[in-house]
Amino acid sequence: MARVSSLLSFCFTLFIFFHGYTAQKFPNECQLDQLNALEPTHVLKSEAGRIEIWDHQAPQLRCSGVSFARYIIEAKGLYLPAFYNTAKLSFVAKGHGLMGRVIPGCAETYQDSPLFQPGRGGQYDEGQGQEGRQGQGQEGRHGQGQEGRHGQGQEGRHGQGQEQGQRQSQSFRDMHQKVEQIRTGDTIATSPGVAQWFYNDGQQPLVIVAVFDLASDQNQLDRNPRPFYLAGNNPEGQVWLQGREQNPQNHIISGFAPEIIAQAWKIDLDLAHKIQKPNEKHGNIVRVEGQFSAIRPPLRGQRPQEEDEERRGGEGNGLEETICSARVTENLDDPSNADVYKPQLGYISTLNSYDLPILRFLRLSALRGSIRQNAMVLPQWNANANAVLYVTEGEAQVQVVNDNGDRVFDGQISQGQLLSIPQGFAVVKRATSQRFEWVEFKTNANAQINTLAGRTSVVRGLPLEVVSNGFGISLEEARRVKFNTLETTLTHSSGPISQGRPRVAYA
Repeated sequence: MARVSSLLSFCFTLFIFFHGYTAQKFPNECQLDQLNALEPTHVLKSEAGRIEIWDHQAPQLRCSGVSFARYIIEAKGLYLPAFYNTAKLSFVAKGHGLMGRVIPGCAETYQDSPLFQPGRGGQYDEGQGQEGRQGQGQEGRHGQGQEGRHGQGQEGRHGQGQEQGQRQSQSFRDMHQKVEQIRTGDTIATSPGVAQWFYNDGQQPLVIVAVFDLASDQNQLDRNPRPFYLAGNNPEGQVWLQGREQNPQNHIISGFAPEIIAQAWKIDLDLAHKIQKPNEKHGNIVRVEGQFSAIRPPLRGQRPQEEDEERRGGEGNGLEETICSARVTENLDDPSNADVYKPQLGYISTLNSYDLPILRFLRLSALRGSIRQNAMVLPQWNANANAVLYVTEGEAQVQVVNDNGDRVFDGQISQGQLLSIPQGFAVVKRATSQRFEWVEFKTNANAQINTLAGRTSVVRGLPLEVVSNGFGISLEEARRVKFNTLETTLTHSSGPISQGRPRVAYA
């Protein structure tokens, strides 16, 4: 009994300690009396583009536990591979290009070599490979005795081996992990530690915005975004980290001794030194000279049959269920796939773990909205997630109300601006330009919203007596409050009021 009591006392003390530590580390982060439309605070310039970074220490972003960045890659610009310490959800706001990921432990499934084509003598054409390594096979070892082993055997191992190596070097081109074509509207999920690169193969800038979930359990470091470059550099340093503002950031390979790199990659020291000393002026987005060549499938429009099979789910063979081949991209700019669509008002599309299963692991989701002038998104709040709203086109009037009933934001938000909306804070959006388009990133794999008005709202679910007594109004007034708005998500913000009547539910 004494042992049980001691154990309970120890557990309670441990709980108090961790609770106090957390409270000291993040005290009242979400006690927000005012929200602001945020602009980038840091710009990292490179040879062929720039990276714009928002201050993740801003109170509203710190409350949401996220950081935000915008990548602008010029034509023929290559964003060199890098990985992060936390989950990332990206959205292609403009342009098109290529995207590649390198998942630890996965094979290079994109191959461009005759040696790896079927029908060429076994796995990876090992028949010819063995011949090249061992001379002329059994004949080199047994057919001519010692002479075969030392005379022509050596010739077989070196002479024909060199000839075979030359043939292989001429025919072998490349093999790498999956490369995907990306376009405006694509949402891309990236796991922590997965290296990712982008290339702009168009004539217009490729603009990608991304949210990083710093508060995720998968981030085992502090609440700071930390890019780990595998090539290139950042001459300006990690200006968002205290103490590193003046220190240039190099890729991680440059930190090893040259001898280690030479031994690990089986290269000479001169090449190792060359790899470790990149051009400091180029940054992490470099311009590709000449043609950029990577193994890739036909464009989406050239393979409609495959797209239809993907939408139907296909006939799985088990490969689709592995982490190496997990689908990470979904386009949200097609109104035909929208969750809410009204021709006169606009559309809203959501992306969660039911649509993209990898989001269950990342614990993130997204929403894409496009509405016409004077259209309104009915007042709503996120029940189980923080949200970060980024405007891709147009302007809107936005109001946000906190838990104290205070209007913490009431103003215009326009293209390129960011607004963080904490969990539970109610928000309403009304388009003031010809078209208002935005994307929201949410910190839950299956974020849920509740509305304050409309057919599926919380007010609609309350009895009339509760509405009447709660607001201190008559039953007739309560009836108008409850039933006048027939829409669920989108409505007009001007024009005559629709006179709705309660509908009778039949069992």
